[in-house]
Order: sequence, then C-alpha cells, then structure tokens
Amino acid sequence: MSSKKLYAGSEIMVLAVRDLLEENGIAYIIRDDIESGIAAGYGILGKAVNVFVDQNDLHRAQDLLKQNNIEE
Repeated sequence: MSSKKLYAGSEIMVLAVRDLLEENGIAYIIRDDIESGIAAGYGILGKAVNVFVDQNDLHRAQDLLKQNNIEE
C-alpha cells in the first residue's frame, strides 16, 4: 500500500474523517503525533494527527471530504 496524506488536524476532526472513510469502505492509517510526543516526553502543537489513505483511494477520499465540508 502506497499511502498518501489525506488530512491533518485535531483528534476530534480526525474522528469525523475516520467515520466518513469507514462508511465508504476506504482503508486508512491514523498517525497520532500528539500521543507519540507525549510518550517521548515532549509536546506537539498544531495539526498533529494525520490520516493516510492508499494512493489509489486518494481522489475519492478527497472528494468525500469536500462533499462533507471537512477541510484542514
């Protein structure tokens, strides 16, 4: 799977993205840099939760985000 970043944002917004992808059968990976930073002993600011999808699903997933008014 060749993953591409679809979305970066807050943990709450990533949950909305996750639900949308699951409803439409699109596989995803979530990388939470906030939790990683806490575990390593330092903090992270900004859009630290990332959602990746397979390159083949990227355009379809981007269209779903646009249709649902979800933007970074």
